[in-house]
Amino acid sequence: MSPSKKTLSQATIRAMVDRSHERIDNWKHLHELLETMRDSGWIFRGVSSPKHYLLPSIGREAVYGPYKRAQEESLFREFRNRAIGLISDPRFDDWDWLGYAQHIGVPTRLLDWSVSPLVAAYFALESSTDSDRVIYAVQYSQYVHEVDHRNISPFENTKEGRFTAPLAFDRIRAQRGIFTIHPTPTKIFNPKGLKSFLIPSDQVKDFQRRLFKYGIDHWHIYPDAQGLGQQLAWQFKNKVGLGSVFMSK
Repeated sequence: MSPSKKTLSQATIRAMVDRSHERIDNWKHLHELLETMRDSGWIFRGVSSPKHYLLPSIGREAVYGPYKRAQEESLFREFRNRAIGLISDPRFDDWDWLGYAQHIGVPTRLLDWSVSPLVAAYFALESSTDSDRVIYAVQYSQYVHEVDHRNISPFENTKEGRFTAPLAFDRIRAQRGIFTIHPTPTKIFNPKGLKSFLIPSDQVKDFQRRLFKYGIDHWHIYPDAQGLGQQLAWQFKNKVGLGSVFMSK
């Protein structure tokens, strides 16, 4: 990040991000834009509202109250102590534990990304909120460099950067996940080269159905029993792909 960006206020960054969204007219338009990013060095993140900026969950003070690093580290230790029975891999270090915490919803200083734009689109479209959606994209190979996560604690690391998610989890493998880490989690991540694509709310249902046709659905993203249940519930509600069910009398 350039020195000038470090001095920008959070309100200024929010305004810059709001102005930067490129509106997606339809499914074809999205693919045309993705075709301009065929280099494999891109990562993508989908969010369910333009007001969901690139802010790590632990730093969302409107949700969790004033951020305190001591509380963040204490929460991490509490998670690790409780979750030890869920993971038997002795190779797990604090970075892996932090990735696992983020993966299951514990507030952390990480942000989830995917190397797949369709997976990011799924997360942008997943909720039923009546709002526009956003897909963020950044060329990590050029602008978001890998951090030294084997010789330093994630809480002592002072650089924004990326690290590969531990592949011990089915969901992370299915989502082709990768993380970025943010030493100051109350600051919006606004790397050089960041792109953002806005999907209007009136396009959401159409995009959801198209993702389903591509095989990017609940059961793909969450390849477990819960994912199967969510998938069948969505199909039943939206009358998609269950012809034999609706022929029943």
